[in-house]
This record gives sequence, C-alpha cells and structure tokens, in this order.
Amino acid sequence: LIVIALRATNRVGEKIKWQGLMTVIATAVVYCLSVLPTGLVQVFEQFIQDPMLYVQFFRAAFTIININVMANFYVYSLTVRSFREFLRQKAALIGGAICGIRGGGGGGEARIYGVRGDKTTST
Repeated sequence: LIVIALRATNRVGEKIKWQGLMTVIATAVVYCLSVLPTGLVQVFEQFIQDPMLYVQFFRAAFTIININVMANFYVYSLTVRSFREFLRQKAALIGGAICGIRGGGGGGEARIYGVRGDKTTST
C-alpha cells in the first residue's frame, strides 16, 4: 500500500499524507486480523467432528470480528490528530457538565455549584 501511495503522489506531484496513509494501513491490518479466525473456521470446519466444538469456534470467530468495530475508535485516536482534538473538546464539555463546572471570566477561575445551588469559588 505504501508503494502504491508513493507512486500515486509522485505522479500528481504532491507530498504523501502520512497521517491518512497510516490510518488506512492500521485499519486494514486490524480488519484482516479480525476476519482471519472466521476464514480459519470455514477452512477447518470439515475436520471438526464435534458439533458443539464447531459452534464454539464459530461464535468465537464472529465475536472477534466485533473487535474490528471497537478497534477503529483506537486506531483513529492514535493516528488522526483532529479526531483526538475533537475527543478532548467533547470530554472537557461533558466533564464540565457532569461536575457542574462553569467557566469564569477568563481569569482561570471556575464556579462550582453545589447541590443546594450555593456558590463557592475555586481556582
């Protein structure tokens, strides 16, 4: 994939975008690893004599496919800077809403509202 991307960018005369390339490669590797057990179960199903053992292997293989869906979040978090920044902003927004913290007047202070609504100022 890297060679193909390098050739394509050289033809156009642009620089290669490593962030996008690494995201694609990491996503493809995780996908291939998650689909591999399913293929192995299908190849070796004729050698598995016990039906319950086959069902267990089959379930495990298809469960591993779900790892691909879950792993995409981590792949994007590790490789896409804008996605990490988006997550930071949303986490700060949600964390502030959960803790009841509201931004102050720009001086670095935050007002924390208690259960009864009384204010205390912390820095």
